[in-house]
Amino acid sequence: MKRNEPVSLREVLEAAISQAGMDGRLAERRAVAAWPAVVGEGLAQLTAAADVRGGVLTVVARDAALRQELTMMRSVLVGALNKEAGAEVVSDIRFVSSLIKPINP
Repeated sequence: MKRNEPVSLREVLEAAISQAGMDGRLAERRAVAAWPAVVGEGLAQLTAAADVRGGVLTVVARDAALRQELTMMRSVLVGALNKEAGAEVVSDIRFVSSLIKPINP
């Protein structure tokens, strides 16, 4: 079948992703990438969104006080991340400490 109308690259990629069944994983990656926009520049420098697995986003935080503060904001953050991702892919957020401590000279 010959096409007479142009198709945008975006439409082609979206169709290919959908056919491959990768819609969910792409939305999860969007949620991870949206972390700095959701929490703001200041908190983004003190934290890092790692990955979404089974609906749980893992976020590495600098210290225990920050983890506690973010834990209290969990439900608001989940809603904002899902909105940015365009799908309900994050159901919870797990805050963990950084395994690597900075070395003070």
